[in-house]
Amino acid sequence: MNSMTLALLYNCSAWVLERNVTLLLRLNYSEFFSVLEEALDSSSRPDFLRDRITDCVFANQERPFDLPWWQKLFWSLIYAVIVLVAIGGNGIVMWIVLAHRRMRTVTNYFLVNLSLADLMMSSLNCGFNFIFLVNSDWPFGVVYCTINNFVAHVTVASSVFTLVVISFDRSVSFLWRNFAI
Repeated sequence: MNSMTLALLYNCSAWVLERNVTLLLRLNYSEFFSVLEEALDSSSRPDFLRDRITDCVFANQERPFDLPWWQKLFWSLIYAVIVLVAIGGNGIVMWIVLAHRRMRTVTNYFLVNLSLADLMMSSLNCGFNFIFLVNSDWPFGVVYCTINNFVAHVTVASSVFTLVVISFDRSVSFLWRNFAI
């Protein structure tokens, strides 16, 4: 760290933690960081304090991945269409199979499972990740970040395993039909 960044960190930490900056300047690096870590750990809102310190220290720096407004608008429109088609299409597939008795076959139940996994991905995961993509910031907190990643992994794994089971079911059905004499 250069001296200017370090001074900015000391000043921002004093401002956020509501401490006297001269007291913090008397501390060496390790003492300062241990005081900062202790204050963040004992706080009822450590994420808020970390964000405030980060925003203060890096206030004048341009983010390299910020998009211009017209690109944000373009991607928002494209993304909205994709999510609406995904939610609508998967909902229609589920409705057709579950509402019509003659559509209730083993293969179609697998397709319902695949549609449910895709519906969960498009409704519970995609919107939040798109907001992160557009803003270059995750405003939903650490807990939902963990939940969001969990949902993404579970739905992708569910989709993949459902496709594997569908292909296995179809191959067994084909072999049973053609070679069972």
